[in-house]
Amino acid sequence: MAKRYEKSSWWIVYRKKDNKIEILLLKWKNSKQEEEYVIPKWHIEDWEIAKVAALREINEETWLKESDLEVIKFITKISYTFTAWYLEDNPVIDKDVYLFLVKYKWTDYPVVQEEERFTWYDWIDIENIKNMDLRFDLNWIISKNRTYFI
Repeated sequence: MAKRYEKSSWWIVYRKKDNKIEILLLKWKNSKQEEEYVIPKWHIEDWEIAKVAALREINEETWLKESDLEVIKFITKISYTFTAWYLEDNPVIDKDVYLFLVKYKWTDYPVVQEEERFTWYDWIDIENIKNMDLRFDLNWIISKNRTYFI
């Protein structure tokens, strides 16, 4: 069985609007072609630092300008292992994910990157996140870092 190591950068991108905090979620088609909400994330190149990859990839996935983004905090590193059954050799992938909190000083709206299987985006009120079915417990992570949403 083939084994791989990957690292990714994930971001909780937020903005303040009308004294409320909103989180950017992207609607994405998973490998089963089902739509689900995800936070922006992407692979870190071997030569990149996670924080730099975060800003670059937010720009590439949403077309939000890097100059309008501010990394507020590195939140945590998440490690997990899974079998990539959708790849030809079904490798077992050991993955490290670096999660960041990023503030958007909004001047533009995101642009959906359809070639990356994204279909739409929504700015979701932080209070409504707890009612959503997301891949990992985003609500718990948000609640533990609430004081950093400045």
